[in-house]
Amino acid sequence: MNTSQKKGHDWLLSQGFNLQAVLCPQQWPQSIEKAMRECEVEISPARRFVLLGAAGSRLWQLANPLSAATADPLDDFSVNAAAHVVAHHWGGGDIEILYPGERLVPLQQLGSFVGWSSGSPLGLGIHLQFGTWFAYRVLFATDAALDQMATAVSPRSPCLDCDETPCQTACPAAAVRPGGVFDLDACVAQRLRVASPCAQRCLARVACPAGQSWHYAEEQLSYHGRRSLDSLKQWVARDQGARRTPL
Repeated sequence: MNTSQKKGHDWLLSQGFNLQAVLCPQQWPQSIEKAMRECEVEISPARRFVLLGAAGSRLWQLANPLSAATADPLDDFSVNAAAHVVAHHWGGGDIEILYPGERLVPLQQLGSFVGWSSGSPLGLGIHLQFGTWFAYRVLFATDAALDQMATAVSPRSPCLDCDETPCQTACPAAAVRPGGVFDLDACVAQRLRVASPCAQRCLARVACPAGQSWHYAEEQLSYHGRRSLDSLKQWVARDQGARRTPL
């Protein structure tokens, strides 16, 4: 990795992106390539795909979404960071933002491929160090000549070393089933109940011992919980409206 590329990665780290991967499409498994092509993503040997994630609260503090005037301040902060690192550290040129956006790019598959995430009884990806306290923030394509910064590994789930399963005990909906499939319908129904304790936060996620030192700040947790609940209510309203629409 040359000095310029390293400075770019260091700058991204200073902005809270403590999960970073540069991917060469030649290294992808066929499942990821197929999913990307279905999203009409241009794939060529010269292109590099940069995946950035953030664990903990550093990015949250810098983006300061509670004081921002835009609709999606965390997305805006992340997209601006992608443009900045290419323009100021990686030789300039155009970039294509693949996420956030409308395309359903395979973030979970990419995260698993680079070793960031494995499955958990919570229905969320879980990281060996950060637990569930991380998020995919931006995926973009660039023609910058970047060295690959990721190796395909099989991530180990911290759930394999957890005998007490506090996530299961803490879930009022009994949606968490270690060794089984997360019951999404039960989770949604519980969150939408009046005065539900799960409305703005997942109690099972909070109870999980993995990555507790990276636990989101209280205002950060509430912010994401409110936005998630609003999105859930909108989705349910659209679904119910579609069912009432005569054919």
